[in-house]
Amino acid sequence: MLRFFALVVLLLSPAAILAGNSSNSNAKPAPAATVQGVVADPTGAIVPNAEVDLVDTDGSIAGTTKSDGIGNFLMAAPHSGSFTLVISEPGFETVHLPVTVRPNVVAAAAPAAHVMAAPLHITLPIASVATNVRVNGDTDEDLTASEDNRDSSVMSSSDLKALPIFDNDYVTAMSSFLDDSASATGGSGLMVDGVEANRVTVSPSAVQEVRINQDPYSAQYYWPGRGQMEIITKSAADKYHGQFNFLFRDSALNAQNALAPSKPFEQRRVYEGSMTGPIFFAKKSSFLLSFNRAEEDLDSVVNATVLPTTADPSGLFQANVAAPTRDTEFSIRAAHQFGDKYSAYAQYSYENWTGQNQGVGGQSLADSGYNSKYHEDDTVVHVDSTLSAVLLNQFSVVGEHDFNTHANAFDAPKVNVAGDFIGGSAQGDYLSTEYNFRIFDMVTWNHGRHTFKLGAGVPHMNRRAFDDNTNALGTYTFGPTLNANGSVAQSALQNYANNLPSGFSQNTGDVHFIYHQQEMGTFIQDQFKINARFAITPGVRYDWQNFLASKRLGFSPRVSFAWVLDQDSKTVVRGGGGVYYDRFGSGPLLDLARYENARRRSVQISLSPANEPATGCVPVSSCTTVTEQPANLAQLAPNAAIPYQIQYGLSIERQLGEKATGIVSAYQTRGIHEFRSVDINAPTSESGYTVRPDPNFGMIRQMQPYAFMEGNGLDVSFRGRVNKHFTGFGRYTWSHFESNTGGIGWFPQNQFAPNDEWSNASFDRRNRLGMYAMVNPKSVYNIAAGVFANTGRPWTITTGSDLYGDSLFNTRPDDVGRDTENAPSYVDLDLRWGHDFAITANKDEDAPRVGLSAGAFNLLNHQNPSSIDTVETSPTFGDVTADGPPRRIQLGMRVEF
Repeated sequence: MLRFFALVVLLLSPAAILAGNSSNSNAKPAPAATVQGVVADPTGAIVPNAEVDLVDTDGSIAGTTKSDGIGNFLMAAPHSGSFTLVISEPGFETVHLPVTVRPNVVAAAAPAAHVMAAPLHITLPIASVATNVRVNGDTDEDLTASEDNRDSSVMSSSDLKALPIFDNDYVTAMSSFLDDSASATGGSGLMVDGVEANRVTVSPSAVQEVRINQDPYSAQYYWPGRGQMEIITKSAADKYHGQFNFLFRDSALNAQNALAPSKPFEQRRVYEGSMTGPIFFAKKSSFLLSFNRAEEDLDSVVNATVLPTTADPSGLFQANVAAPTRDTEFSIRAAHQFGDKYSAYAQYSYENWTGQNQGVGGQSLADSGYNSKYHEDDTVVHVDSTLSAVLLNQFSVVGEHDFNTHANAFDAPKVNVAGDFIGGSAQGDYLSTEYNFRIFDMVTWNHGRHTFKLGAGVPHMNRRAFDDNTNALGTYTFGPTLNANGSVAQSALQNYANNLPSGFSQNTGDVHFIYHQQEMGTFIQDQFKINARFAITPGVRYDWQNFLASKRLGFSPRVSFAWVLDQDSKTVVRGGGGVYYDRFGSGPLLDLARYENARRRSVQISLSPANEPATGCVPVSSCTTVTEQPANLAQLAPNAAIPYQIQYGLSIERQLGEKATGIVSAYQTRGIHEFRSVDINAPTSESGYTVRPDPNFGMIRQMQPYAFMEGNGLDVSFRGRVNKHFTGFGRYTWSHFESNTGGIGWFPQNQFAPNDEWSNASFDRRNRLGMYAMVNPKSVYNIAAGVFANTGRPWTITTGSDLYGDSLFNTRPDDVGRDTENAPSYVDLDLRWGHDFAITANKDEDAPRVGLSAGAFNLLNHQNPSSIDTVETSPTFGDVTADGPPRRIQLGMRVEF
């Protein structure tokens, strides 16, 4: 049955169709000989994307390729004779293997050389330290390859085992090296095995490598290199190998949270592992199984201001609220090799996550929490086809189904007292379901000095359904009453005590919505090696999406170059630039489905116009007929253009120490036609901000691509082994970004002056430092560290009032701009000790081992604020309302065989 399924997959793949049509009488003869083999690690696990160079006796590179998704490589030899095969991959020792190529016959070879008669099986030894850098002998390495850009952050599977990664959550850990300015409206990009994804479908021990900015200006990718994370998973191996991890934390070992009334309870248990090996009943078949179970019992910390009492005249309310979560994930992959040219695998993945009292913490009280459940099923089919020594095809199809539910912990109207607390209820009931298909196909063709890549993909072809019961009972907003000079006549808390809300909103009408998100793209690029020292890689993308009624298409030209200044010191200048069109995610599509024709009837009532005293009441039905209020609308600006960014940069890299590289890079970004939202039916100044131009409607939210963003940055980074005692990677970034928008869901203060909002971008952080390092990694006296420090993000001072009568409550004090303040800095030092102990007399790399580890996260117990009270009229204005985690200790145990 397995072979039948794999054969069907193979026959349906575009590669098989191409191969089937390639046979004709005019076909060129095969090269005199080919060099082929498979690359694996010492455990037998396949090593994909390893660089393979065929070096002639004069030191010149006769051919270059990479191992495919299952470790295979194949290249043409230009002539018969002796060569050296050089195989390298980050985290492994480079292998130099002498080979003798003979045309058509198998001849004797010198004892030190291999005669090419059958595919080679090459084992890459684990590096004595994880270098993250390809270092080949002499001139074997092609320093001009665009994908060998050193200005990147790379975490290998060895690093995942040795570095202080909290909860094994390497995605969050590596996100520190992403650049917020390079993210689209829909968020940063995630690529898993070359295909766009919304999550990683294998557990951490089944991950081979994580990369950021590997090939920053490639036309293959939708996102800029700084805005995308690439994850390569391990391939199914031809030997049995397994890894099982157990992580444990308990609040008894934690430090105290600075805002909690007592130490919050926390206990987390993580059971994770993977296993791979041959399928005993199917020849040339193997499997990869992975699982992850995380059980967390923890308290969220509430730090709010409520009505004062005689017992507590300050009104300060602090509490610990239990918010447990459970997560179960597993995946199973079956792979099969069809002869020397074709291989395929099929994989099923499952995730089920539940959480109680989510959304609680900071100024959000326990009754504003919700209970959540998320479930996802994924099926992947992938085919690699080596059509010839110079032609490779990779084809993937992914099917996804997921649903997400939120249920209010309490059913009541929501209450928002500006700057003080949020309570009553979450008013967030909904059910979201999605069926999505992704398809990706890419051909790589090596021709002389050219490496062509041509591909097409469908990242989203989905049907989404949303059952919307959000805000069904309504939300009361209580703001302060201000005097003409801006002083406080009545605080928000006083208006709350007197049942005088400043605004009310509620959703009624249709609850079931179906909408579609469709995106497609294609690209072509050519890496042209002009000479041994210079290469240029031009390319272009063409993307389509169904979000915009017009101008759905976008051509994105890209180009990069590499110029080797000095081969001995590996000094290389790299540069490039390109155009990157925006994506919007599903949020704006859902808003249009609900509110474009008011199917979901949303109303907003301003009960405190301008600086007048609040005139509302609780319940609102006692003073206003809600059903008679005009509905809000949402629409796209007419003839809206597609937002895009122009990014370009220059870097210089040089080898440092034994096997490390230092890099200095500068880059600039411009965002054109950036999105923002504007209420085009906002109350006019002539009416004292009390009357809307069209009384038949409330807010008319128009999503407009009329904003701009610009900025630049300077990076200083390193990666690799400085000496036998120290290895790692790190980056310091200075950057500055300005804009007049906060994104597609952001509204300006004055709806009639949206261009007056030019200021620091919401993601502007002038200084950022991120580094992972290991000292004496092979010794029992080792230590690994993670160091992260950032200047705080900017924030905006607001009054908590509705001066403009638009129910947005984003009014600022007079002469105060947007994002003029900065949150306190973030500082995090993480340390980990760990060592693997052999449990048999065999001390080889693939021998059974038991590993023990202990890690301290936020070792300095630095208070890292995550939320600030931005409301000037609040008694706690400018104070920290929520903190990041204090110091926590994590214990671990690992078994490998």
